[in-house]
Amino acid sequence: MFSLSPPKCGPAPGLDTHQNAVPALTCATGIAPYLQRLCRTRSATLSDIADFGGETTLRTAIMKVRGLKADHDETDARRILRQAKADVHLSLASLDLSCEWDWEAVTLSFSDFADAAVQAALRLACFRADEKGWIEWADKDQIVPGLFILALGKLGAKELNYSSDIDIVSMYDGELFPTGKMTAGEAAQRIIQHMSQILEQPSEHGYVLRVDHRLRPDPRSTPVAVSTASAELYYESVGQNWERMAYIKARNCAGDFQAAEAFLTELEPFVWRRHLDFWALEDIRAIKQQIHATGGHQGLSDPEFDVKLGRGGIREIEFFAQTQQLIHGGRNPALRNIRTIDALTALAAEGHITQETADDLIGAYGLLRGVEHRIQMLNDEHTHSLTDREEQRTRVAQLCGYDALPPFDEDISELRKGVHAHYSDLFQATTPLSGVEGNLVFTGVDIDPETVKTLQGLGFSEPERIIADVQGWHRGTIRATRTARGRQLLTALEPRLFQLMADTGNPDAAYSGLKTFLHGLSAGIQTLSLLTVNPVILSDLINIFSMAPRLSRDLAGRPELLESLLDGGFVEDLSEDTCGHFSAIADVGLSGGYDFEDAMNEVRRNFRDAHFRIRFKLLNEPDVAETADRCFADLADSCIQALTPVALREAEKKLGDAPGRWVICGLGKLGSRSLTAASDLDLMVVFSPDDKAQGATQFFTRATQRLITALSAQTEEGLLYEADMQLRPSGRAGPVAVRLSAFQEYYANEAWTWEHMALTRLRVIAGDRSLAAEVTAAKEALLSTVRPPAQLKADARDMRDRLIKERPPRHDLDIKLTKGGMIDVEFLVQILQLTNPTVNWGTRTVSEVLRIAVEEKLYSEEDADTLSKAYHTYCTIQAYQRAALDQMLPAAEWPAALQRITAKSLKLNDFSAVIDAIEQHQLRVWDMFCRKLQ
Repeated sequence: MFSLSPPKCGPAPGLDTHQNAVPALTCATGIAPYLQRLCRTRSATLSDIADFGGETTLRTAIMKVRGLKADHDETDARRILRQAKADVHLSLASLDLSCEWDWEAVTLSFSDFADAAVQAALRLACFRADEKGWIEWADKDQIVPGLFILALGKLGAKELNYSSDIDIVSMYDGELFPTGKMTAGEAAQRIIQHMSQILEQPSEHGYVLRVDHRLRPDPRSTPVAVSTASAELYYESVGQNWERMAYIKARNCAGDFQAAEAFLTELEPFVWRRHLDFWALEDIRAIKQQIHATGGHQGLSDPEFDVKLGRGGIREIEFFAQTQQLIHGGRNPALRNIRTIDALTALAAEGHITQETADDLIGAYGLLRGVEHRIQMLNDEHTHSLTDREEQRTRVAQLCGYDALPPFDEDISELRKGVHAHYSDLFQATTPLSGVEGNLVFTGVDIDPETVKTLQGLGFSEPERIIADVQGWHRGTIRATRTARGRQLLTALEPRLFQLMADTGNPDAAYSGLKTFLHGLSAGIQTLSLLTVNPVILSDLINIFSMAPRLSRDLAGRPELLESLLDGGFVEDLSEDTCGHFSAIADVGLSGGYDFEDAMNEVRRNFRDAHFRIRFKLLNEPDVAETADRCFADLADSCIQALTPVALREAEKKLGDAPGRWVICGLGKLGSRSLTAASDLDLMVVFSPDDKAQGATQFFTRATQRLITALSAQTEEGLLYEADMQLRPSGRAGPVAVRLSAFQEYYANEAWTWEHMALTRLRVIAGDRSLAAEVTAAKEALLSTVRPPAQLKADARDMRDRLIKERPPRHDLDIKLTKGGMIDVEFLVQILQLTNPTVNWGTRTVSEVLRIAVEEKLYSEEDADTLSKAYHTYCTIQAYQRAALDQMLPAAEWPAALQRITAKSLKLNDFSAVIDAIEQHQLRVWDMFCRKLQ
C-alpha cells in the first residue's frame, strides 16, 4: 500500500547544515536541486527552521507579505515577495517531507501565502495607477472599490500545490470603480497586467507566482479584467458546463470582497441548477475525454504517469466529486463545497456515494497530492509527471521515503487502479435519459391547444412540456413503451393518471415523480399492467410521487418493489412489536450458509422490501407515524443482528477463532429505537478478551471493520446504512472496538458530560448475550454515579450555547436545532437522567423517561406533558421530512400532499395549524429549558 514517509538519503555535498537541522529537509537537498538551492540562498531561514520550527518561519514569511503597504517601494516590495515565497517553500518542505504536516495543512498554508501575495501585488498596482491618474483612489488604507480577484482551481479550493499556477479571474464593477483619466475597463486592465507582472517577472530572487487568467469569460476575446456586467451576461447566455465546474471552487482572494460576494451570489443560479440535467453530464464526459487526451492513455501499470491528468490521477478524483456536485448541488446546498475532500465527504453523508468510496478517494487524493508536491520540489517546475526516466522517478520515490524504485512504481500503480475503478463506475452508471425533450401529449406531433387548456385547468404549470414528453413516450423513447402492448397500457392509464395527479394538489411534483418512475423502468408491460388493474395502488403511488422525490427515485430504480404492495402482509397494520416482520433478515446471519458478499446482498434485498413498506405506509396512512420510528429501529436491529455473525466469521477466516466476546451497541436514535427513514446508525463495539488471549484488539478491530463494510458498502443490491462510530470513547481518535475495561475506565474518569448524556441511550443490539448483560450493567453503574447537578446543567447550557452560535436553524422547519426544538427536549431528558442517578431509567424513549419522571415526582404532569407533546410533534415532522424529501425544506416548500398527511397524522386541520403548534411548542420548551437548567 502506498504511503509517504521522510526521505532517508544524505544531504547535498558541501551543504553547511545547522546542528539542529530538520533531517528530512537536509536529506532532500541531496535529491532535489531546488531545495538544495533554497538551503544555500536562504541559509538564515534554514537556521531559523532548525531553531524555531517550520511553522514559525512560515508564519513570519506570510506576515511580512501581509504587512506590505500600498505605498511601499515597489522594487523593495518585489524583493520581499520573492524572498518570502522562498522562505514559505523552504518551511513547507520541512513540514511536508518530515510528515509533520499533512497535505491539507501544506496546501492551505501555501494558499494563504498566495492570497496575501495577490492582495499585496494588487495594492501596489493600484497605488501606481492612482499616481498616474488612471484612477482616483481616495483612501489608500482601504481597497479600491469594485475591483476584485476571484480564485478558482486549486487556489480557490485553498489546495494550492507546491509549484502551481494560480487560476484567477479579475473583475470590476463599473458602477463602483473609481475612474480617473481612463475608463474603468482600461484602468482595470492596466492594474491587473501590472499586478501579474509583480508576481510573475523573474529576478535574481526568483518569482512569486505564475498567474493564469484563462478561466475568465471568453479568454480569447476579452481583456484580463472583465466587468461584472459583461461576465453575468456571458454566463447567462453562453456559459458552459465546464465553467460551472470551475466556479464550484470560486472564492474571492483579493480586492473588494463585498463586490465579489455580490457577483458570486448573482452567479449561483448558473452554477447550481435546481433541476438535474442529464444531458449536461454528456458534456462533462466529453471534458473527461479531453483530459485523457491531454494526460495520455498509458496503462495503469505504466510507470510513466501524469499525477494530475492521467488515468487514476488527481483530476479523476476531482471530476468524480464535481460531476456529482453539479448534478445534485442545485437542490442540496450541503454539496456546494469548494474543497474536493469536503465534497466527497458531503456526497457520502448525503448518500450519493458510499462512505467506503469517499474514504478510498480521500486517502488516494492526499497521497497523490503528496507525490505531486515532491515532483515539483525537484526543480520548482509546474509539472505533475512521473517520467519514463528511472532517474527522475527514483528521486521522487526517495522524497516519498522509498528505498527503491520498484516498490514505489508498484504502489503507485495499485493506487491508480483503485481511483480509476471508482471513476469508471461513476461514468458507467450515469447514462442520459433517452428522448427527454420537454413534455407530454396523447397522440400526434403537434401541440393540441385543447389539451393545453385541459392540463392548465388541472393545475399543471407547463402543459406544453408535459405534452411533448408523452409524445416521446408514445414514440417508444423510453423502455417501458417500446412494445405495442406497453403503449396501449399507457394510453389506457393516461386519463386516470392526470386526474390523480391533479387531485394531489401538487400536480407538477406528481408529474415529476411519475416521469422519473417511468423513465427508470427497464420494461413496462408488467408494471403498467399491475397499475391498470389495481386502482388503489395507482392512487397511492401518485400520492407518493407528489410528495416524496426520494421514494420516487427508489421505485424508478427498483420497480419490483411495487410487487410487495400486492403481498397480503403489506396491508397489515404496523404493530408496536415489529421484530416478527424482519426475522427473515436476522436469519441470514444465523444460517451460516452465506458467504460475506451473499449475506450482504440477501440482507439488502429483504431490507429494501421492508424499508419500502414502512415508508410507503407512513406516507399514505396518517396513523403509521406513531410506530414508524420503532419499525425503522427494529429493521436496523435485524440488519445488525444478521451481519454481526457474518462479520465475525470473516475475521475468523483471516485471524483464527475469536479470542473473546463482542457486542454491538446502538446509541442516539438507534439506541432509543426512534429512527427515521434516512437515519444513519450511531454504533459502538465493545469486546472482552478471553483470559491470556493474544491479539484481541487486532481481531475485534478487523471484525468491526468488516461489520461496517457489511452495513455501509454499496453492492448491486444497494446500500443499507451509513454507520457513524464517533460516539465511541475518544471519538475518531479512539479504537473502533473498545475493550470493556477501557469502556468502564473512560466513562468513569475521562468522558465529558455530553458523552454521559449520549450514554443514556446506549442499547446492546447484537453479539454475545453474557457480554451484553455485562455492558448493560456497566452502563447502568456508570450512570448511577452521583455527579454535581449544577455542573451537569452548566455543561448542558454551554453546549447548547455553542450549538446556537455554530449551528443556527436554517429555516422554520429545522425543528432539531431551533430554540425549544428537539435537541432541547433531549437535553432536558438526558440531564434529568444524569441528575437523578438512583432511578432505574434503563434505555427508553423520551416519552417513557418522562412517564417515569412523573411517577418518581421529578416532573409535574404538566411539564412532562409539555415535553412529550412537543417531542411527538417534532418527531412526526422529522419522520415525514426524512421519508419524503431529499433535504430539509422550509414549510413553504413542502409539497401539498406531504403537508396534508402530516397535519392528519398530528390530528390538526391543516398545515398552518401544524406551524402554529410548532411555534407554541418551541416557546414552551425553551421556557422550560431555561427554567430546568438554571
